Amino acid sequence: MTETTQITPHSPQILIIEDDTTCSDLMEATLAKNGFYCHCFTGGNDALAWLADNVPAMIILDYSLPDMNGALLIERMHNLGMVIPFIMVTGSDDANLAVQMMKVGACDYLLKDATFYERLPAVVARTIHEAETMERLRRAEQSLRLSEARLARAQKIAHMGSWEWNVQTGEIYWSNELYRIYGLNPSDNRQINMKLVLGMVNPEDIADLKKVLLDASKYGKPFNIVYRITTSPESEIVVNCHGDVEWDEKGRTRLVTGTTLDITERTKAESEIRQLTNYDTLTGLPNRSLLHDRLKLAIAQASREHQLVGVLFLDLDRFKSINDTLGHRAGDLLLKTIAMRLSSCIRESDTLARLGSDEFVALLIGVNTAEAISTVANKILALVSEPIYIDGQETFTSGSIGIAVYPMDGDDSYTLLKHADLAMYQAKELERNNFQFFSSEMNIKMVERMLLESSMRKALEREEFFLVYQPQVDARSGHITGMEALLRWQHPELGLLTPDKFIYLAEENGFIIPIGEWVLQTACRQNRAWQKQGLPSVRVAVNLSAKQFGQYHLDEMVSATLMETGLEPKWLELEITESAIMKNAEQTAIILRKLKDMGISLAIDDFGTGYSSLAYLKLFPISRLKIDRSFVQDITTNQDDAAIAETIISMAQALKLNVIAEGVETRAQMELLSFNNCIEMQGYLFSRPVPAEQFAELLHNGLEY
Repeated sequence: MTETTQITPHSPQILIIEDDTTCSDLMEATLAKNGFYCHCFTGGNDALAWLADNVPAMIILDYSLPDMNGALLIERMHNLGMVIPFIMVTGSDDANLAVQMMKVGACDYLLKDATFYERLPAVVARTIHEAETMERLRRAEQSLRLSEARLARAQKIAHMGSWEWNVQTGEIYWSNELYRIYGLNPSDNRQINMKLVLGMVNPEDIADLKKVLLDASKYGKPFNIVYRITTSPESEIVVNCHGDVEWDEKGRTRLVTGTTLDITERTKAESEIRQLTNYDTLTGLPNRSLLHDRLKLAIAQASREHQLVGVLFLDLDRFKSINDTLGHRAGDLLLKTIAMRLSSCIRESDTLARLGSDEFVALLIGVNTAEAISTVANKILALVSEPIYIDGQETFTSGSIGIAVYPMDGDDSYTLLKHADLAMYQAKELERNNFQFFSSEMNIKMVERMLLESSMRKALEREEFFLVYQPQVDARSGHITGMEALLRWQHPELGLLTPDKFIYLAEENGFIIPIGEWVLQTACRQNRAWQKQGLPSVRVAVNLSAKQFGQYHLDEMVSATLMETGLEPKWLELEITESAIMKNAEQTAIILRKLKDMGISLAIDDFGTGYSSLAYLKLFPISRLKIDRSFVQDITTNQDDAAIAETIISMAQALKLNVIAEGVETRAQMELLSFNNCIEMQGYLFSRPVPAEQFAELLHNGLEY
């Protein structure tokens, strides 16, 4: 089951302003699982009223609202003196709109595409982290301004060192303050000379200091120089030295005079500001802002030199699980270790950046072939998958890499990163711990996914989903013993869609929960309606996906459905796949027993294709095993498939379970299964899945085959 980060009183508060309540609910549920507490509003005015008394950590803002658009809402917030980080979300892939929103201060711009809910927690966490970083930056800048004010006051009261150098005699005068700056005691009467002065200067800065002093003494040039002084074996300061020249009556340089100011703290503050602005605070790697700058420079250089630029987008697998199980300290140590390993995979001329959470980007410049980029990707995957020891505990992770290449996959930093990100998700879908190059086909596929996902949210309301029913038959008598309810989608643009075209997407975005409840209610209601019409009573089988099986209080939802529709539990069968029930076997057994105690039949669907063991199978109160169609298809021609089917049948009989074969299309298959004591079957030999009206006729008239 999915692990959820606990919400505490200190959890960051997120304000969601979204007029699509389904989308808003899914965002809230997704963020709640990651430890964020959400407030939701469907309109801008209500949100502004709430903001008058509350300050959230950030805002998720849909651009299109019923009473105003996102830009107007931000403008009103600014007029009221509210400065709160926000990300803009929209269903329209409009580059101009994205630019407009970034200009008015959006921290990020998210398209409601197929990966929206998967990416949302990381984007929210990164936005909050960046806002906190900017606040630290503001405080550092404020500290710098205060420091500069103090320095100005110090100059007024002569808290800086002054000095004179008589060029003609070589004599040097230091004020007491200058002795202090150099770490010397003013009471020390040692002779100050140029050898002593230069001996305390950092060797890397001596040449520059000698040059300005020579130009001042010979050519009368004033100077202003910053250099470092070693005040002790363990200590070094930074000073700003300003010098002016005085001439004698013959026009020759007589004195070089000036002041020396200790600017160590100011230099540290400026360095901290640069670090906060351009680098990740955990790993020290360049952040998103600096990555974009370097990518722009790399593109310009590659354009001049006719070379490629490789953008490798890496996302760690299982990082959230490690973080939740071992704690955030362990997660941070893992990220630091990964950062060091990745740094060893690239050249000094390349760039490695951390975008936030467990996302890294490697920028390869000066490459000439895709093979060279592939070599680096393979090296990264190999190093990432090596074990990491955290507090003596061995931990494993892996990575998925998406690759975009300039100029083939884009000619600007935004497009290249977007395409590399897209290719990374393709790598995760195909098989973890691998890499994929971006292709135009991915874009086409993503457009199709976006169309399906956007229309899926309205499909239930528009009654575009419907059920068909395939009979389950006693092959000896030809009587219908049950039926399987199968989902179909009459899409207004794409036509009739079977579940293999859209169920995977519903499981990814969480919409499988409302769809699954609708299927269960519709199938139970229809079966009860047939019984009221006097048709033979048979069980109806409904599939449960892994996501449905993991939902909270599944047994209560099923019980409420039976009560609402009036169907007796004995006429309902729930089908669960092997992989779904084996994810958390002990917890699964508890839920299955609750369902079994209601009187519901339970079946394992696609049996033989998963990885369950007999030891676990005995724990589950299963009524029926379904032999997968992949074994039935070649059962008369393939001895291995025949042996597998025969083994499943024998095992079911030994465990006192019923068995049914699906996908039976020929009489030869039916006869072989019957010979091996498999009596119940379903498949095209008996009937294709048919609408409710036709299935009522089959119940009334019987089957002909």
